[in-house]
Amino acid sequence: MNETRVTVHGNVVAEPTSRQTRTGGIFTTFRIATTPYRRTADGRFVDGETSFFSVIAFNALAANVGKSLKKGHPVIVTGKLGVREWQGADGQPRVSVEVDAEHIGHDLSWGQASFERVSRAAALGYDRLAEPDVAASLRALADGEATDGDAARSDDTGDAPYGPAAAGMEPEGDDVMRGEGDPGGRPANVDADGVVHDLDETRATRLTGDPETDTYTVVGARSA
Repeated sequence: MNETRVTVHGNVVAEPTSRQTRTGGIFTTFRIATTPYRRTADGRFVDGETSFFSVIAFNALAANVGKSLKKGHPVIVTGKLGVREWQGADGQPRVSVEVDAEHIGHDLSWGQASFERVSRAAALGYDRLAEPDVAASLRALADGEATDGDAARSDDTGDAPYGPAAAGMEPEGDDVMRGEGDPGGRPANVDADGVVHDLDETRATRLTGDPETDTYTVVGARSA
């Protein structure tokens, strides 16, 4: 399908009007006037004939136009050109030149403008995260994560008892081998003098005793 795209710059001659379609979409309409000028033979600039264009924008562009443009603003419009004919109330034929806008902005050769970025959903009023209940739930979730993080950090004290000792129970079995419940936090393979022993040797000593230091009785060999 052949389409004619144009870029028109001019002034907004009426306040933009935003409406909703039957399906709930947003569209905004306004008119702009553009007046060309030319230079005469004697060097003077004179205005040519003014042309009027009806501009229509849809969806997020329409919502942003409705909040950004005012009557008298200089703008630049890019879009698809169309010509519509109809019959007026007086029975006379009418012709309207329209631009289905794709891009609209201020013409900064005539002044300054500021820009604020908004999401497409926010522009259309569909920002689900802005719903009061949703926002409250997100805040509660964030507060809960902060509380859990603080609790986790407060438990990580380094020298605090852990395992059976933390529960007020005496360590036994493999817990003794790991040194759990040791008030000083000394590993199982380090003796009171700070000497490091092989962990397997330490485990065997605690299970069977130390023949060099423990008191024991020699038992005769048993008959098979």
